[in-house]
Amino acid sequence: MTCETGQLRNFIEDLGPGQVVGRQALGARCLGEIQLSLTQKKGYLEVEVIRAKDLKPKHGTKTVPASYVKVYLVNGKKCIAKAKTTVARKTLDPFYQNSLTFGENCRGCILQVTVWGDYGRLEGKKVFMGIAQIVLDELNLNEMVFGWYKLFGNISLVSGPPSLPLSRQSSVTSLESFNI
Repeated sequence: MTCETGQLRNFIEDLGPGQVVGRQALGARCLGEIQLSLTQKKGYLEVEVIRAKDLKPKHGTKTVPASYVKVYLVNGKKCIAKAKTTVARKTLDPFYQNSLTFGENCRGCILQVTVWGDYGRLEGKKVFMGIAQIVLDELNLNEMVFGWYKLFGNISLVSGPPSLPLSRQSSVTSLESFNI
């Protein structure tokens, strides 16, 4: 994590282990939280998506979505692997308990965790509900890392390798670049 990104941790409380956010997260509201455990066994990154809480529904709707989580292993601006949980019942505090395994080398990578809501045909389509980014090199993955990660809108994204100062990184990465 860069010095500037580290300083943001002082202004945004309760970020998860290794979580990074862009400057725009300072003025953004939290869209909920997601609980994860991460570990590396025999060269495989294991991510357990446990549950989420306090998710925010689509503005102007009374319908509660069925939600699911997409997890991306990102190196620079390139998505090198992705996985998806099963859909949870219609609740804003979903329980997933899905284990996702990545065989790719995660050195120098950021884990992007996105939550999506499926409102069905009546309300439209699948709606983005929040994202968290985790710098994997900051974690000791030989032991299980367990934490709650705050979800923000896509304006909070940090792009580029985690070693670059924030001032040299693009502050926003398009979700479309990850084929969401």
